Amino acid sequence: MAKGENIYKRKDGRWEGRYPKARKIDGSIHYGYIYARSYRAVKEQLIEKKGQKTSIYTGAIKEFYGTFGDWANIWLTDIMAPTLKESTHASYSNKLQLYVFPSLERRSLKKITATDINKLVKRLSENLAASSIHIIFRIVKSCLEAAKERGYIYLNPCERTILPKIDKKKVRALTRIQQKAVEAESMKTVKGLPILLALETGMRIGEICALKWEDIDFDSSVLRVQRTKQRITLPNSTGQRTKIVETKPKTINANRVIPLSAKIKKALLKWKKQATSSYVITNAEQPVEPRTVSYRFERIKRKLGLNYVSFHALRHTFATRCVELGVNIAAISSLLGHSSIKMTLDTYTNSFLEEQRLAIDKLALI
Repeated sequence: MAKGENIYKRKDGRWEGRYPKARKIDGSIHYGYIYARSYRAVKEQLIEKKGQKTSIYTGAIKEFYGTFGDWANIWLTDIMAPTLKESTHASYSNKLQLYVFPSLERRSLKKITATDINKLVKRLSENLAASSIHIIFRIVKSCLEAAKERGYIYLNPCERTILPKIDKKKVRALTRIQQKAVEAESMKTVKGLPILLALETGMRIGEICALKWEDIDFDSSVLRVQRTKQRITLPNSTGQRTKIVETKPKTINANRVIPLSAKIKKALLKWKKQATSSYVITNAEQPVEPRTVSYRFERIKRKLGLNYVSFHALRHTFATRCVELGVNIAAISSLLGHSSIKMTLDTYTNSFLEEQRLAIDKLALI
């Protein structure tokens, strides 16, 4: 039993939860009880009690009386937290506090209208990119949908909101000449190893930072992506602003096996001889975080005059080279760990243009 939960396992195998149901005339508390076969079932029902106000004397249930802020905190802390990764939970919390609460925190949950949501979107549009607004909106919509499912509101005010259109930016990959220059510079020191890994495997920066030597099978020439590392922003109440977390990859498909090219295998074997840590990418004996890897890449790209290139462009470069070599789209999607082939197609539409042109030319010869 967690502290303050009032959930116990009974001798008969059932779980029992207790909650304050009403106050008697003498001021003492009248408790209600919930019974179920699982802890989770009791927990869920107790959460719902937090959103219900009871009559002082009769115990008759009234509608949710709190603000959007009250409900959002219940939704995030009690309902969503058990199902979210720590990094995702922190992201939801920060987005609510920074972008949503200034407009809606003190507004009664039942009084939030479509107009309020439209005003929120309009305000966010003044400073944020359309893609960021879509992410924040999905959080708000999910929060209100949970309230609707529990009968606290009749309609979800997000249903008819028109969001700003996301302009898909063209993927900018390195040219072959630029790639060779980056590779040559990266091979000079072990600090360039994460750059080579990104170019040769298409791994994300967090996946590279979390890679361990045990994930690499040199006999079979493959590596396994099994975890990712990132720095998350913590709620203001903790006192600590950020911290590093290591979790499973972002999606099921991101947990994958990637064959090693001869080039990256040779580099890995070279630096493994000097390894003093279980992690592949380190600073002395300590594993590094994505921010450190980005700093190291900054030095290399400034030296080569590639100031516009982000670390993520290295992953795009890997995918673009695969497209140029005629690799099957399903194989590229699998190597990148995308959630679907559609995502790969949407991301690399321009890269596939030449392949599509060749296909049309071949059809003309039939």
